[in-house]
Parts: sequence; C-alpha cells; structure tokens
Amino acid sequence: MPAVAQVGVRALTLAAVCWWTLARAVVLCLLAWPVCRWIEQSFRMLPATWRPWYLAGLIAPACFPELLVGYAFRHFAVARPDLAEGLCSALLLIRMIPVGTIALLATPRSGPDASAWHCRLLLNRSGLSRFRLRTGRDWIELARCYWHGSLMRGLPAFGLMGIVAFQEFELAALLQTLSWTDWFVAARWQGLDRDEMLHQSLRPVLWQLPLLLGVLAWVSRTSQRMAGTVDDVMERPQSVRVLWFGAICVSVAIVVGCVIPLTLMGWRTFDGLALLARQRTQQLGLAREMLISSAVATCATGTAWVISSRLRGMFSSLLYLGLFGSLLLSLGAVAIFQWPLLRPVYDTPIPWVLVLTLWLLPRAALLKAWLQAFRNDTGIYVAELACRTMNPKEGTAAPRIRSSSKMKRRSSLLWHLRDQPQFLAMSLLWYWAYCDLPSAYMLSPSGMASGLVRLYNFMHFGRSAALSAEALVFFGIPVVGWFLLLMANRKFR
Repeated sequence: MPAVAQVGVRALTLAAVCWWTLARAVVLCLLAWPVCRWIEQSFRMLPATWRPWYLAGLIAPACFPELLVGYAFRHFAVARPDLAEGLCSALLLIRMIPVGTIALLATPRSGPDASAWHCRLLLNRSGLSRFRLRTGRDWIELARCYWHGSLMRGLPAFGLMGIVAFQEFELAALLQTLSWTDWFVAARWQGLDRDEMLHQSLRPVLWQLPLLLGVLAWVSRTSQRMAGTVDDVMERPQSVRVLWFGAICVSVAIVVGCVIPLTLMGWRTFDGLALLARQRTQQLGLAREMLISSAVATCATGTAWVISSRLRGMFSSLLYLGLFGSLLLSLGAVAIFQWPLLRPVYDTPIPWVLVLTLWLLPRAALLKAWLQAFRNDTGIYVAELACRTMNPKEGTAAPRIRSSSKMKRRSSLLWHLRDQPQFLAMSLLWYWAYCDLPSAYMLSPSGMASGLVRLYNFMHFGRSAALSAEALVFFGIPVVGWFLLLMANRKFR
C-alpha cells in the first residue's frame, strides 16, 4: 500500500500534503537550475557530431521508467525511513535536470544580448551611472533588463521542472514519501466518495495553474521563433571546466538514474528470466498485457502527433491540458464518463486513449518544436533532389542515378536528415504512453488490465527474481525492438 494509505486518508489533509510537495518542488528547482545552465553551456561547446550522443545521454535518465527506479531503490527506503525523503528528492532531481536543460536549449534568445549587458556593465561602473541609479526610473529600467534577460529565459525551465516535481507519482508511492498524487491513490483505496475526490482535486489544479499559464504564454510567444535557437541563443563559453563539469553531471545522472537501478535489481533477475521461460501461462499473460499497453499507446501517440500540428487559434489551448498531469486528467475522465449519456463508453479503452492523447499533446508540440530547431532544411532539400529529379521533356519524375548503391546512400541520407528524427520523437512519445501508470491505474477496463498496474501492486510487497524479470521484459522489449529496427534500417538502406 502507498505511504499515505498506511496512516489513513484523514490523518493528513490534502492541503498539508500539497504544501509539502510544493516546497520540495521549489527547493529542487533551485538546486537544479545551476546544473541545467552548466549542462546547457557544455552542450554548446561540443562539435555538431557529438551533440546527438550528448543529448541522448542527457535525456536517458528522464526517459528511464520511473517505476523501475522506485522498485530498485525501495528496499533502501524501507530499511531507512528517515532517509527516504532525501533519496526520493535526489532521484527526482536527476529526472528534472534534463527537462530544465531541454527548456533552456529550446528557449529563444532573450532581449538584451551579450553586447547590451556589456554596455550596461560599463555604464554601471561609471560615476554617471551611480548618480543616475538614484532615481526610481533607472532602477525600473535595470529591473526590466533583468526580467527580459536571464529571468525570462529561466522561467520556462523553472515552470516545467516545477510541474515534473509537483506531479511525480511512482517514486513517492514506492519510496513511501509524501505526495498529493499518492494521497489520491490512497483515498481511492479507502473508498473516498467520487464527488469528494473531484472536489479535492481542484486544489492541486489551482496550485499548478500559475505555472501552466506561464508555460502557455511562453510557448505561444516563442513558437514562431523556435527554429534556429539552439545554435545562437548565447555565446559559447570559453572555459573548458564548464564542458567537463557538464559532462560529469550527465555521466552521474546516467549512472544513478539508469545503471544503478538495473544493477540493484540483482543477478537473480537472470534466474527469474529462466523461470519465466519455463512458465507458458505466465508468458502468455505478460504478452497479452504488453499487447494491450502497446495498442493503447499506439492509438494515443498517433492521434496526439496528428492533432498537435492541426490545432489553431483558441483550440490550441487544448495542447496544454496535458500539463495538468495524467492523474488529474484521469480523475476528470472518471467523472465525465460516468454521466448517464457516456456511461456505456466508460468500461472501454476510449477514456484511456483519450486521457493519454491529451497528456501527450504538449509533449508532442514540444518535440515538434525541438525537431524544427534542429531541422536542416537545406540538407533535406538537397537529399530529396538527389533521390528524385524531374525530366524536363516528359514532365514526370525520372531517376537520373543508375547505380543502386548510390541511390541507397542518398536514401539513407534522407532518412537520417528527415525521417529518423520524427521516428525517434514518435517512439519517445509512444514509450511515455506505454509507461504511464496513473491513466492505466484509473481507466484500464476490467478485461484489459495493463501490466503496469499488476507490477505496481506487486512491487509494494518486496523484490523477487520473478517480478524483476517480468518488469525487465515489460519495459525492455520495446527498447530492444526500436534498436533492432534502427540497426536493420541502417543495414538495408
């Protein structure tokens, strides 16, 4: 059972739990901010050939299944409850840093550039500046420079990191620390009335609203200026220490957030895999659960990817409903689909797919903006011309390259520049939907239970070789499948 359920829903009010979660989120954002800046600067110092690998290492801890991380470190939290909060905060900090760094890299150039700040510093050092700054107007102008400079660039990163820290669920539940998300799950276990639960959910919605409105205003303002910001947001730092410090931070995040959880699952996991290979019934059940989760994630990913680029005007605000988190969206879907008119649809995968689609919409929009920032339009256009040219006499497409090997090389170049980034972005969206626990926990139909819910329930009772093997198979098979697809495409193109 979750931590809050052990002491009772009524023992801790939702307001107290929300205040604790908010305070933890603010402290973690302040700790993560300088690290995000160092990693951002080190990223800009790297040559273009190394940046994709650096970026993959940066986002790996944030994409690693949170359920596996909580499961791996759970025995430490149970053995030392006094250290559980610090352990949960440290693990959450590692997952927040990639989010803040990506937001910084995607944020356009601020108003005052480096030259403007240099002139302002020279003006501050002069006697005239010391005399002029005694007036209130000059203080206001200086505050505006800070607001439109570093503060404006930092607000999106703070907002997104705050949302990630405030909405986390699996780590708090498995490590037995306080969180408002765990409060709601415990309330459902103890039979809290549905109307009362919806009433209580207004509190975290209102608490997140300022952050969500800030992120919405930032995206609306910068969506048209996102392209080209990765290379020219700021001057490249000259200190090599920044590069090494950023690389060390990324390496530590990979080790703590990915390598150590896999190691802590132990060598007995191989014994569990051997045991799973001999149990036909368990294999069929796990395969069925994976197929159900895969089908739902595929429907939600495809819908979110298409809708994210089609919404315009006032309907574009639907893109940011997902920032409220899948738990709050699931609670709203439970209430809406229990209306008499929609009740026949409640015990179907439709509410589950709908919630996942809304939850993926802002992520799809951010990934598309990120792809646009990295997109090499000139290279794509040249690769398309190399693969297909027009015959001016017949007016139809006719290949001018007779050699099949050359054609394959040009097709491979087009795949690398245009198609592979979109495939990776959609794969990441799919994996997020595949690993989302709150929506599966609240909305999976009775005959289509997700494997996530079963694994989550058993993880509260301790670690075993069989459970570790099933978790590794459930989360690892999709990653291995993507890797094999990429390798096969690279070989045959």
